[in-house]
Amino acid sequence: MNMNRPFFLHLQYLLLILVLLQLFISLAVVGASADGGEFTFNGFSGNDLTMDGEASVTNGLLELTSGRAQLKGHAFYTFPLNFTSDAVPNRSSIPSFSTTFVFAIIGQYDDLSGHGLAFVLSSTKELFTALPAQFLGLLNTWNNGNASNRLLAIELDTIQNSEFGDIDDNHIGIDINSLESLESHTTGYYTSDGEFHNLSLVSRKPMQVWVDYDSNQSMLNVTIAPYFLSSTKPSRPLLSYIFNSSAVLPNTAVYAGFSSATGTLNSKHYVLGWSFNLNGEAAALNYSALSVETIQELAQQVPAPAPRNHKILICKVLLPIAAISILVSAALVKVYVKRRLQVRRTKVEWQEYGPPSFTYKNLLAATNGFSDKMLLGRGGFGSVYKGVLPISKHMAAIKRVSPESRQGMKEFVAEIIILGHLRHRNLVQLLGYCRHKQQLLLVYDYMPNGSLDSYLHTQDHRTTNLCWAQRFHIIKGIASGLFYLHEDWEQVVIHRDIKTSNVLLDGEMNARLGDFGLARSHDHGADAHTTHVAGTWGYIAPELARLEKATKATDIFAFGVLMMEVTCARRPFWVNNTDGEPLALADWVLAAWQGGSITDAVDPRLDDYVDEEIELVLKLGLLCSHPSPNARSFTRLVMQYLQRDAPLPSDFQPNSLMINGVGQDEMHDQRAMSESQWTGLIALLV
Repeated sequence: MNMNRPFFLHLQYLLLILVLLQLFISLAVVGASADGGEFTFNGFSGNDLTMDGEASVTNGLLELTSGRAQLKGHAFYTFPLNFTSDAVPNRSSIPSFSTTFVFAIIGQYDDLSGHGLAFVLSSTKELFTALPAQFLGLLNTWNNGNASNRLLAIELDTIQNSEFGDIDDNHIGIDINSLESLESHTTGYYTSDGEFHNLSLVSRKPMQVWVDYDSNQSMLNVTIAPYFLSSTKPSRPLLSYIFNSSAVLPNTAVYAGFSSATGTLNSKHYVLGWSFNLNGEAAALNYSALSVETIQELAQQVPAPAPRNHKILICKVLLPIAAISILVSAALVKVYVKRRLQVRRTKVEWQEYGPPSFTYKNLLAATNGFSDKMLLGRGGFGSVYKGVLPISKHMAAIKRVSPESRQGMKEFVAEIIILGHLRHRNLVQLLGYCRHKQQLLLVYDYMPNGSLDSYLHTQDHRTTNLCWAQRFHIIKGIASGLFYLHEDWEQVVIHRDIKTSNVLLDGEMNARLGDFGLARSHDHGADAHTTHVAGTWGYIAPELARLEKATKATDIFAFGVLMMEVTCARRPFWVNNTDGEPLALADWVLAAWQGGSITDAVDPRLDDYVDEEIELVLKLGLLCSHPSPNARSFTRLVMQYLQRDAPLPSDFQPNSLMINGVGQDEMHDQRAMSESQWTGLIALLV
């Protein structure tokens, strides 16, 4: 080096050397390249990763969760992948892809953890609204199942969540826009001779996963193996699922990464290495560069259970357990006797109040043995089948209550006692019931045009079979049925679950309100005696979430939301595509009103509506879903407004709602209640 050169040249050379050295070190630790959608991380340094929540990089490991409870972490490859159709020559579908990664879960116990991690392909890497615990940091209560999520996830789940239909507490699942896996299998792998070997996700041992999608065959394969077999990928995948990825993932940019979450138990989730490739097989990982020793050290640092003194164990543990067992046995006998008496009382109620019964043999024949060809749909409490009653040849809908339903019997009896007495042209008619061993069945009039929900929220949003005249007729029909329940029958009936999926359409497109499993009745002039929140998110009134008391006003709130949903063809809540924030339908309508034209919120597919009727329905929807129950209309007034026998209150204006958006209080209360419910559920599960 020439010492006669100016000082700043020496400094430039030194900086250049440092930059090259840093680049060399980075490439030695992480080989990551976005060329053609291919990259490999043989260990992690944090470069080319976008992380949030609990995620961080330490000692060459990608740590998705740090061990703290009820938290989540995300790590995505920073650069979007080209999933456009032009990435595949001479094809209109999105490309094939292949990825492999090595992971490890280290928890407090070697047979229990919470909750798991997932490999994710998503239209966005900003999953800020997602919840931890059973939601795995992917989705939340109000967007789970929405097609707009544009998300494919391979979940490595260590908790069995009944709400998502999990098969066990140690499984791998394929999730598309929902945490209800389309295909799942107990974790394990197949050897060359076809023998299946179980693996425990929470064993604290590293394992390798391969995810391969073939766009030519529309086939997704998922394979897993223990780390010591990582050099040879098992020839038979654990999971295979056929689907059209272009219908799920956007035909634009897609982000690849990982998501993880903890519940009430402390667990740490690690990724040791990761390789990805579009239109080709993912590159093999350099196993010698992965921080396996670090994982082993972390696993050994988990404190083992302290040894116990046997005498102390007998005196302090076993004797109290024996005493408790005696008390528990006595309590169980008492509960058994009480339940037997309740069954007898229930049977008397059915015989005294219920409509005529059907035999199980007749219902079995009516549905061709409950054939899948006769299946109309599945709901929260069971399945519904179409059937032809043998004697009368009457077409019927037969609901088969699931034995696994926690509240199946309660809802079953409620429908028999309440709906069996109701007679109105806008209510679904209950024809009878059947109880055969563990089988609980309800028989209704068949509604050939299905649910209102299916007409409003079709796959093709450009077309609809419902014109405005039909929609207005449906709204008035539901109002008439609700008036009968609240004021015109001998008792007051609170439906408690008014929503578009519970409105059925007969052969002449008349609305019939159905599903009275949550309904409760009381005398006129008396208060309702419901003691817990029931209903569907988006239709639950703010005071119901706070006070847990259903009234006629809470039914009116749900009906107000329904009126706006029928007019706008939008769900009560949806996620804004621009910022990912949830929006309330009431806020949407109110914003249009404040903007000078409330009709701007109408379903764009409608072109035959009457402006005065649209304005009436939308403003009445806002009035009925007012955050204050005292401001809402009675059902009799609602009928008069819809029949144009009375004008809306002249002082009802946007500023009279008194809050910045009708739906915000509602959303806040429902979120708070939702979080408390899933937190309690987690405690039960783990």
